[in-house]
Formats: sequence, C-alpha cells, structure tokens
Amino acid sequence: MTTGPQEAVYGGAGGGGPTDEPARPRPIQTGAGTPGRLHEVETGASLGLERGECAVCIPVYGDPQLLAQCLRSVLAHTPATVPILVADDCSPDEGVRSLLLDLDSDGGLNRTVYLMRQPTNLGFVENVNAAFAACAPGDVLILNSDCVVGEGWFDGLREAAYSDTGIATSSALTNHGTILSVPERNRPGALPQNWTVDEAAAAVREASKRIRPRLPTAIGHCVYVKRTALDLVGPFDHQLSPGYGEEVDFSQRCLARGMSHVAADDVFVAHEGGASFERRAEVAGIRALHENLIRSRYPYYERSTTAAADSDGALSRAIGIARRAVLGMTVTIDGSCLGGSITGTQIVVLETIQALARSGALHLRVAVPRRCGVEARRALAALEEVETIRWDEVDRDTVKSDVVHRPYQVTSQDDLVTLRHLGERLVITHLDMIAYRNPGYFRGFDEWRLYQIVTRDALGLADAVLFLSRHAAADVQSEDLVAADRMHVVGAGTDGRLSSMSWEARRPRGAGPLEGGGFLLCLGADYAHKNRVFGLQLLRELQRRHGWPGRLAMVGPQVPCGSSSRAEADFLLRHPELARAVVRLGAVTEGEKAWLYHHAAGVVYPTVYEGFGLIPFEAAAAGVPCFFAAQSALAEILPQQAATLHQWDPEVSSDEVFRVLGDADRREALVDAVRSAGERFRWDDVATRLLEVYRVVADAPPQLRVTPEIIDLSTTSIGRSLVGEGGALPPRIQAALWAISRRRYLRIPVFWGLRIVYRLGRLPIVLLRRSGR
Repeated sequence: MTTGPQEAVYGGAGGGGPTDEPARPRPIQTGAGTPGRLHEVETGASLGLERGECAVCIPVYGDPQLLAQCLRSVLAHTPATVPILVADDCSPDEGVRSLLLDLDSDGGLNRTVYLMRQPTNLGFVENVNAAFAACAPGDVLILNSDCVVGEGWFDGLREAAYSDTGIATSSALTNHGTILSVPERNRPGALPQNWTVDEAAAAVREASKRIRPRLPTAIGHCVYVKRTALDLVGPFDHQLSPGYGEEVDFSQRCLARGMSHVAADDVFVAHEGGASFERRAEVAGIRALHENLIRSRYPYYERSTTAAADSDGALSRAIGIARRAVLGMTVTIDGSCLGGSITGTQIVVLETIQALARSGALHLRVAVPRRCGVEARRALAALEEVETIRWDEVDRDTVKSDVVHRPYQVTSQDDLVTLRHLGERLVITHLDMIAYRNPGYFRGFDEWRLYQIVTRDALGLADAVLFLSRHAAADVQSEDLVAADRMHVVGAGTDGRLSSMSWEARRPRGAGPLEGGGFLLCLGADYAHKNRVFGLQLLRELQRRHGWPGRLAMVGPQVPCGSSSRAEADFLLRHPELARAVVRLGAVTEGEKAWLYHHAAGVVYPTVYEGFGLIPFEAAAAGVPCFFAAQSALAEILPQQAATLHQWDPEVSSDEVFRVLGDADRREALVDAVRSAGERFRWDDVATRLLEVYRVVADAPPQLRVTPEIIDLSTTSIGRSLVGEGGALPPRIQAALWAISRRRYLRIPVFWGLRIVYRLGRLPIVLLRRSGR
C-alpha cells in the first residue's frame, strides 16, 4: 500500500497548514510551450470537486514504467468527466513528471490530469491524506500504481459504493489482493495464462451477479472511498505512517460507526503486487509494529478476516463466480457405482460423463471405486481430458470442484460426507422412489428406515435434485422431499449407448440353447418390481394359447434383498413344463448383451415402475421389438400405442405379443415407434441442460450443509467403525445420531458428551502405554 519510505512525518491530513483560500491547480506548459491538460497541484490546493463527484487518485513513488501501464488503462477505461490525480510522494527522480509531460505533449491525455508532488517523502498514509484533502468534498478512488484496469471498472466501483447509503468503501476483485484474490481467495498469483486484463475484466463483469458481499475491511489496491465516510471518521491515521494497516484501521472506524465495506464483484483489476515500498528491507519491522498496533486496537479483526475468508457465504460465492468466468467450471461426477456389471444406472452415469466431456464446456473429474469395472475403465480411458480420482481416497484435503453430481440415489451418511469433500455445491439425480417405499428391498425395517432418513437428508442438503422424467419428479414431490424450486427434469439420452465404444458381440456362457434364436429376452436385475414372474406367465400363455415354440432368456444379476427369484422358482415348480424353455443367465457384459439383442425375437420388459427406462430404446436400436406396459415413466416417454402388455393380464398380453412375433410389418412398426420416440432424447441435449443447472447451482447461495459434528463422527477411525455401511451401531441408532446432528441445540451437548466418554474410555490405555506395560 505504501508508496515510499518515510523521511518526514506530517501531523495533518494534507501535509501543510490550512489556508483561508485554497490554492488552485495551474496548467503545466507542454514541450511546445502551450498549456496542456496536465495541471500542477500544490500541497493544500483543491481540485474544486463538488460533493458527489469523484477523482481517481494514483499514489506513486518512482517506477514510472508501472505508472505508465496503470495510467494508460485508466485513461482508456474511465469516463472522460472523471479527473485523475497522480500523487507523487517525492519520487527520487523526475521520471513521473516526464512521463506525464510526454503523454500530454503527444495528446495522450483525454481529460484533466493533476500532478501533486510532495516536497519531501511522506509515506503512503500522508500522501493519500493530502489527496483526500485536495479532492474534498468529492469522493476518492484510490488505485495503486502497479494496477491495470479494464472497461467498466470506475462505474462498477461507484455503483457498488452507492448501492447502499451505509457503505463506506467498495474494493475491486484482483489476482493479487488477499481475500479478494481471483481465482482463489488468499492465494495471490499472476493473471491466468492466455488472458489479457481487458478479457478477464470483461469475463468477470459479464458473469457477475452483483452480490456485493460485505467485507471486514477495504482492500487497498483499488478502493472507492466515499466522502461521507471521510467526513464521519476522518482520513488515515498518521500513527500508521508510512504505511501498512492504515486501511484496516480506517475500515474498523467506519464499521464501529455503523458503515460497511463491500466488494465490487463485477470489477476485476490486475495487480502486480510487491511494488515500491514493499520491496524495501525495513518493511518487515514496520509491518510487525503496525500489525501489533492493529491487534491491540481491534483484537477481533484477525479472526473476523479469517472467518470471512473461510466462510461459505456471499464472498465465497462472488469469488467462485469470478473464478469460473476466468478458469471455467469444474465438475466432479460420482462414479463410485462403476465397480461391477453394467446396468441401467451405470449406463446413465457413463453416458452422462461422455456427453459432458464432448461438450468441452467444463473441467470434468470422475470419482471411481477402488476396483473399477472393466467396461467402465475402458469407457473412461477413452476420455483423455477427463481426470479420475479414487472415491476411497477422498478426504478433507481433496480439491473441491465447483459442483459434484451424484447421478443416482445417496444410500449412506458416508456418501454425503465424501460428496461434501468433492464439491462446493451438490447435485443429486434421484432415479426413482422404489426403495424409499419398499421395506422388502432391505435386510430389515431399521435398515430401510435409515435409508429413508438418508434419502430425505440428502435431498434436503442438495442444491439441486434432478429427475429423468416428470413422473419421477412428481413422485418425489408427493412425499414432500424437495422444494419445487430445486427440482429439475433433465431426462436421459437414448442415442448411441456408450457410442464411443465398439463392443464385440460375444455369446454369453450358458447361452447355447439360444444359439438358434427365436427366444424372448427378459433383461435386468431380478428386483421384484421388474416383474419377471409376469415374463414366465406370458411364456406359459404363448405356449398354451398359441403353441409358440420359443424360449425365454432371463438375464441379469440376482439382488440380495427384494429378489423375485423365489417367486420365479415357485412358478416353475407349479408349471414344470416351462422349465425346459427357460434359460437363466446372470449378469452379462455389454458385448454379451449385444449378442443377446442380435439373436432375440423380442424383448419382454414387464416392469411395474421405472424412473425412465432405457431397455425399449436399446432394443429398438438393435431392431428388436420390446413388449412393455404403459406404466410410470414409460407412459410418459413412450407412445401409448406401442404398449403391448396389458396390466397385468398374461392372456390378453400373449395375444398381442404373438401377433407382433408373427407379423414382420407389426414388428417393424413397433420398432419404428420406439425409435421415433427416442428422437426426443439426446445425450448432447442432456449435457446442455446439465450445464445450465450446474451454472445456476454454482452461482446460487448454498443449501444447508452437513454439520461438522457428523462429518467428524463419520471421518474419524472410531466414527467409521460406528456409522455408515457396515458400522457397528444398529441402523436405528445411526438414524438417531443423524437426526440429532441436524438439530442445533441437541447436537452440541450430545456430541461433546460422546467425545468426553470416548476420551475417558481411552484414558486407561494411555496410562498403561506411558507406564510401559
């Protein structure tokens, strides 16, 4: 902040005594001998500003090259009616004066520019105080001489300062400015590569939401100071000469009198930092002395600044918006489900990743399981620009993306904690409500109830909740789980499933009886809602009513809870004549699935409930008719006339299926109808919609966050042994702890009590270790 070493200390604001009639600036003769636009201002003189007007003040001590860059940008991007005051703190040579004369003689000054040179070096504080006095009763915009500004900078700072009558100062974002540093707060650095100042300033200005977050102090590289603040608390304190801490002291005096300070978050100013005074060796001692003085006057200040920098509030939000404007958005996709076989959920995840990668509109990262599935690894390896991170290695030190997106349901508290470490904002795609309403899909009531609580909390914590269909959204809304303004129907794509891959068709092991074709394919995990028993009923009626000679291939993994396998076995036990026509296969690879589609006569998809439903579109892409009922989301995304299963009458359904199997035109018409419906669903369109949601979510205030207490409990070694999947505590106790953690007046005493009990329990062990036993 300071422009030069202090060689003399002046007690007044302007370095000279007041006069009855302030001196007026006088024009300086140019090299041609005629008055130009450069005017000399003596100490104690007035610029003649009116109240409400403003002058740009550039304090300087030597280094005319830096001043030249700064001044040219100010002349180019500041309204011509705004005067400029160069406050030279007795630079060691005439370089500053020569620069201004050259600019004037070359016609480079497009307005009145004032030069006020101190007769002796006063230091930054007294030099600026003299400028405050010269500009009275107008406002002053202080700009360091090692700054470069862009278009709209002056108007942005002035509008921020006058956005409220109680605002004392407004400060600009910069690459080098402590809590206002972009792209990262408190991490000053150079301007990002390939960006000019004008480009960065324009990008920040266009992206800004004009949040104007409140600050604990003005940041002095570029700060607009209103005259009302100067009138109320006076100028900088001369006890802080030659510099360091003066803007902090001034800011705290303003705060104490009821005024505030804001960031002009639509203004970006490039700041070199470390110029002039800051380079001198004696700075360290002066800085330490003044820091101690500030600490004694305002013991709360240091902690208030740390809190402002670390909080998840308006300042963080404004810096994030500016960072994305310059560096682009960062998104992490939760791919922790990619460890096993490829089912509908994994297809949605992989296609989402591929579509976002194709957009080229963001920096994409994927969190993968420790043992990623072969097919998932292959799909991700083809995306060179996508970064991967191990899900089990995520912790508090993991760099957060702007947004983390979980494209499927959250199933445990541990997942929520990990997601919190991965992104500043949380987006969840809720596929369906099947498990939420069905205790049979869990090992017991307590486990199901815990899942419900986790689901409710996850959807409440999410900044946005996405759905693949309107039906899925309405179903969640019926349970009052998500506010309508956080719900978005994004959909899924049906084109080119894993289109960047070329899966080699391969016959699955055990599929020998299907070699000749002519079979119906029932594909999917054996969850009860998939209704595979109806597939068996349909096969029986096809044989009994129509003498159909084909087989039924039941393909998919067996689930541990909520499986229909027992019901299927009971049905076959009652109808042993069907057993020879049923071929059971477990989970298959994408190549094996391609073989099955190629040889099947049709696909039976008797599902009762789906959030979207990809299988009819997969079948149509393979040229195979799919037999489904107009249920849940299928009634929304597929044409009614294409539904050949009648809920849930196997006789009527078998008649319709048999007509399609025996008529090539009917088969082709059914396939074409599904293909036409699929034209509305494109993964690239999904990516566009996702990007829109990500931007809205990233720019908006955050939702309620996971409490520190539950994070601590879930991330410590003892915590992990107690809560989450496989935790020692019963699910009902975990649910109770989770509920307590969300209630402010309960969580503090409960969790402190747990800490005390834990430490007391460890005390005997510690004493034994110290005794050497």
